[in-house]
Amino acid sequence: MSEANLTPTPTAQASEKQLDSVERSPWHEVWRDILGGNVIRSILAVLLAILVGSLIVVFTDNRVGQAMGYFFSRPGDTFAAMGSVIGSAYQAMFEGAIFNPRTGFKPLLSTLTFATPLIAAGLGLAVSFRAGLFNIGGQGQILAGALLASWVGFAMPMPAGLHVIVAIFAAMAGAAIWAAIVGWLKAQTGAHEVILTIMLNWIAFFGITFLLKQPLFNNDRASGNPKSKAILETAVLPNIGGVTLGFFLVILAAVVFWWIFDRSTIGFRIRAVGINPNAARTAGINVNMVTIITMAISGAFIGIASATQALGMFPSGFTPGVDEGIGFSAITVALLGGNHPVGVVFAGLLFGALRAGAAVMEVNAGISRDIIPVIQGIIVLFVAAPPLIRGIFRLPKPTGIRMADRFAASRGKQVTATTARTNEKVEA
Repeated sequence: MSEANLTPTPTAQASEKQLDSVERSPWHEVWRDILGGNVIRSILAVLLAILVGSLIVVFTDNRVGQAMGYFFSRPGDTFAAMGSVIGSAYQAMFEGAIFNPRTGFKPLLSTLTFATPLIAAGLGLAVSFRAGLFNIGGQGQILAGALLASWVGFAMPMPAGLHVIVAIFAAMAGAAIWAAIVGWLKAQTGAHEVILTIMLNWIAFFGITFLLKQPLFNNDRASGNPKSKAILETAVLPNIGGVTLGFFLVILAAVVFWWIFDRSTIGFRIRAVGINPNAARTAGINVNMVTIITMAISGAFIGIASATQALGMFPSGFTPGVDEGIGFSAITVALLGGNHPVGVVFAGLLFGALRAGAAVMEVNAGISRDIIPVIQGIIVLFVAAPPLIRGIFRLPKPTGIRMADRFAASRGKQVTATTARTNEKVEA
């Protein structure tokens, strides 16, 4: 073969350049996606919300106010008072939520207990958000699920083990049916899901308040208090190592969530409808049916939260306040978690820690626990407005390409480029 034939052809040279470009492509704009992605943005939103909350605490504290009265003569006293207030607040929060020198890691169990229903409800709302549906009917769905779970718990004696499983599925079914009503009405009439869920929240609240005063659910009608009967011992969620079974159940639910959206056909259809319902309809997807199914799945996850409340937190009987604000706090959990199962779990743990530490902070540091909902609201404000966080911290806008998809595409292009270069050399 002559020397001329050994010289790469222009096509081969182009293939080599393409290969070199492809080999570098997995890291192209990776930092842009990391810095502008949901994880960094959520962390910064939490830190910024805590900072704003700290400023509110500092400037409303009497000790700081007194020190600021003579700030220009002794400014150090003001800063010392600020540091003392913040330090005592977060120390009390840590001791109430994670570790206490006297009781060890026992406070962590309280955090997991508070986080359990928040994670379950957060997963449920994340399902609807993935489909572009704003489900704020967590309160009504938790009430519907708790009613069925409680009824199965006290009215249907079963063997231990089986009873609690059936009661959990009853809670999921009750919440799923209540949520599916919203999906059906939206699919059939075009009514907005926000209005529907708000109305069904009130219907569930007052309807269940009425039912809990009836003989079927209430043994003490003379008192007039709406409270369900105590469930049987076989239907109570057991504790495993000091942690209720509900926590392990919601971790399993997070795995199921991941499987639905990353491995199942219905998850693909839900995401397609959420991205562009018109394009999904053109592709042959029944958008109305997907809407109903999405709301039913969303309610089923929320039903796990109602099961942990009715069967774990209130086995002696639940009242219409069994929701405890979980239905609305879960909106923040889902948004902060980026509608991703791992993110929702960590967001739920964070909010569980805030709730667990709030009482200790109020007792030990003298700071009202009402600051916790304020911090949660500020988190929602920052998370719901990504351009605001990007503007404050000058973060880049992400490309929107998943890391796994980027590497998969890169490997495919690399194989193609290598094949082309090999073919050119063979031809030469």
